[in-house]
Amino acid sequence: MSVRRTPPRGNSKLISPTQFGSDPALYTPESQQQVDLNIAKRSKRRLSNPSTTADISLSDLLTKMDEIKEQQDGKFTTLELSLKELTCQNAEINKSMILLSEKYDDVLSELKILQQENYSLKSHIKTLDAKIEHFEKGARSTMVELKNVPDTVSENKEQLVEIAKKIGNVINVPILDSDIRDISRLKLKDKTTGPIIVDFTSTIKREHYIKAAGSYNKANREKRLSTTNLNMVGPAKPIYVAESLPASIRRLHYMTRLFAKKHNYEHCWTSYGKVFLKRKEGQPRRRVYCEEDLLNMEKTI
Repeated sequence: MSVRRTPPRGNSKLISPTQFGSDPALYTPESQQQVDLNIAKRSKRRLSNPSTTADISLSDLLTKMDEIKEQQDGKFTTLELSLKELTCQNAEINKSMILLSEKYDDVLSELKILQQENYSLKSHIKTLDAKIEHFEKGARSTMVELKNVPDTVSENKEQLVEIAKKIGNVINVPILDSDIRDISRLKLKDKTTGPIIVDFTSTIKREHYIKAAGSYNKANREKRLSTTNLNMVGPAKPIYVAESLPASIRRLHYMTRLFAKKHNYEHCWTSYGKVFLKRKEGQPRRRVYCEEDLLNMEKTI
């Protein structure tokens, strides 16, 4: 069913839409003047005479440029002088360096010459030491040292010969007066008992004497050769029979004994001026030529 209603009939007036018109006096001269009055006007500052200002600025600029130029010229002059001074100093330094270099080269050449001379002198000294040691060994080839024998106040050569004879009788090597060329006791600086030096007439007799003393001590380990065998008064002291060695070999023997004691070597002895080591009985012996051998051996242990 329709819900639309029919408008009532009658003399209804037609309603026309409202119309707006423009104001005819909107753009009249009066209104334009009013608008012009409402707009704020900005006034501009008038410039002074441009030609005068330009002339003053240019003169000031030229003056400033002249001043800057003078300052720069002064600075350049100072720099130029400084550079000249530095150049002179560098030239002097270069001369000094050249002189030092030449002197350094001279010193190096002289040092090389001195090193060569030093090496030559060391070689020559070693050769002389070897010759002296050889002569000393030859001179001592008939000598024997009797160590740790007590001395007396009025000791003479006859008494020393009797001591050598008594030891010879104990070790079964009879000694005659004609077998001894010379005999004396060595005086030590530390005032301890010095060894008796017996110089035999032959090397063979000397070797028999030394070997017999060693054999006696091995056969009588509990009653080794001592002052008791010589019927000396006082407590028993061991007596050592050894070959007479030069000072260099004596020191090497001493250092070798210390090495043997430190590293548990059982045997350390000398024979014909040579030093030997042996760790245990039955093992091979090793000759010690110098102290450097001991240092090298210690590195390998």
